[in-house]
Amino acid sequence: MFPEGGMVKDKRVIDDEGQFNIFSRSTLERRKHHRGAAVIALALDSFKTALLHDYSTGQYANVERWTEQLGFDEPEQLLIRALKPTVIVPSHITFYPIRVNDNILHQTARFFNREINKRFAEELIIEGNLLFKHTDMDIRFSTPLVVGKYWKWWEKRLLPNVVHRFESLHELFNLTPESGNFGGRIHSIGMKAKSHKVRDDYMRAMYRAVTLNLSHIASYILLHCYRENILLIDSARFHKTLYVCIKKIQLTNTSLHRSLKNPEEYATVIDGDGNRLNQFLKTASEMELLKITDQAYELQKKLIDEFHFDEIRTENLIHVYANEIMPHRQVTRLIEKTFKSIDRISESDIAHFRLDDQLRARKWDQQQYDKPRHREINRQQTFTRDPNWFYLPGKSAKAPAALLVHGFMSTPAELREFGERLHGLGFHVMGVRLKGHGTSPWDLRDRDWQDWSASVNCGFRILKAFSERIHIIGFSTGGLLALHQAIQHPDPALACVVSACAPVDFRNKNMKFVPLIHHANKMVRWVSSEGLMPFRPNDTEHPDINYAHIPIRALYQLQKMIEQFFAQPAPLNCPAVLFQADEDPVVEPRSAEHLLGHLQCDNKRIEWVESNRHGIINEDIHDTQSRIIDSLAENLERFGYNDDSADH
Repeated sequence: MFPEGGMVKDKRVIDDEGQFNIFSRSTLERRKHHRGAAVIALALDSFKTALLHDYSTGQYANVERWTEQLGFDEPEQLLIRALKPTVIVPSHITFYPIRVNDNILHQTARFFNREINKRFAEELIIEGNLLFKHTDMDIRFSTPLVVGKYWKWWEKRLLPNVVHRFESLHELFNLTPESGNFGGRIHSIGMKAKSHKVRDDYMRAMYRAVTLNLSHIASYILLHCYRENILLIDSARFHKTLYVCIKKIQLTNTSLHRSLKNPEEYATVIDGDGNRLNQFLKTASEMELLKITDQAYELQKKLIDEFHFDEIRTENLIHVYANEIMPHRQVTRLIEKTFKSIDRISESDIAHFRLDDQLRARKWDQQQYDKPRHREINRQQTFTRDPNWFYLPGKSAKAPAALLVHGFMSTPAELREFGERLHGLGFHVMGVRLKGHGTSPWDLRDRDWQDWSASVNCGFRILKAFSERIHIIGFSTGGLLALHQAIQHPDPALACVVSACAPVDFRNKNMKFVPLIHHANKMVRWVSSEGLMPFRPNDTEHPDINYAHIPIRALYQLQKMIEQFFAQPAPLNCPAVLFQADEDPVVEPRSAEHLLGHLQCDNKRIEWVESNRHGIINEDIHDTQSRIIDSLAENLERFGYNDDSADH
């Protein structure tokens, strides 16, 4: 049933007094929502109550009469139905995004009739875009309202006597007993009064089931600014407020659009970036609701102008989005409170939010790669240790920090024990999870090496909020990524970079065939989504932290990263220490010499480790961990850091 009784284009369902009502096109004024669902549910529940009472008190004739009248074969069938509670299930449909640009449906209509009326044109544009352009339709069901709970105890005792005064369910549902039936008329009056309460409750639940999206939050922030007479809002402040609101709303039980669950879609709004934010701002600017300057958003008076019911969606979409969440007072109060206190949100608060994004990202990625087509490979994986990011806070705010970057096919667990050792010395320690790792080999297959690099940069930005002296320590592929971070993102907070067993050349000569297999896979994927040989088994030293299968495409990306690294100059503004096993079974030991020769800095050296194992940090071969710590301590002394936190 549709209690609104028509399309509510402006999404305004609450008046200035906070009461539920909507605009009626027929009367041109606001009216209450329909009570049909409430009346039917109350009437049905009163009938069930009376029927069960008749059966329990031995009035079987009444039960037989209703059984026959309602077309049941046996009284037991009717009684079984009567035992079930009467419930109303409020539900809400949210469309996102709402687009106001032209479409083929509207263009075709105008081709045949240039004089189409305003209402028809508006609906062709909005509803046409829902049909022809990618639009999410989220349907949410609220907790069912149990109608039986609305009766007081004494009302339940009176219900059987009252229901018996109605000759048919038709009379009961219409609340119109035959003339002269005084008791029935009293019951009808009471039912109508009670139906108002039930109606308001299911409308409240229905509107709170809205699927919240970025445009809802952004729109409410902007309208709140205007109402607070803030007509020029600093863009960085707006982006920060929007991001913090998203993070705080995530902690509530609000239904969120999938884009607010996936950090890849919302996390960049704090930097003023992201497809959904850009589209929202573009639409608002084209509607002349705000003017975008270099460092601010200038709100226009049109933002609060009144528009005709059939114009609002094409003239002021911000108002439509804001109206849609107005009944959700938990959310709107949270937004208002966040806006008021945004200046008290520190860099460390933002860093904790960003770290939470990374934890959510792994959960999201794992869900995306847990479909039936992925499960055969997934069930063969052997990694059991925690594959997620970790942060171990230092013993003081001024303590040095270490950013740990794991290797190809592995997880942060690879360097966790070393990280705990550094933490014991007082360091802030963060373990990065490279995108595509610790979820599914299918996930890794879809990632580019730039995704791995972005993970390292994200970790550095988070850690920078906690320390002014950051050391990046990477193992294997993580070592190359550590060097890449130091070269591409020079920063005064970067103290030094340590790279262990970074790959340049490989022992396995079959690596030279990876590009050939990769391109063969691409050709075969034109006719098969799997490719010729998407994975090959991984004979790993540490099955508890590594994938058991290597995506061929990921190997290709690794090679592309190495090529890109050596294709550009490598200026370093910090010391670099390269650790390398002299009998490394995976990486050619001469890789370290190639790297050393390419790095453009004065303070650089190779530390050789006598070993025929690749995982020299994880296995702490020949005190590799202590030697790394010595390098960090040496660097800290050079910069005058006298805290004994690095004294091991």
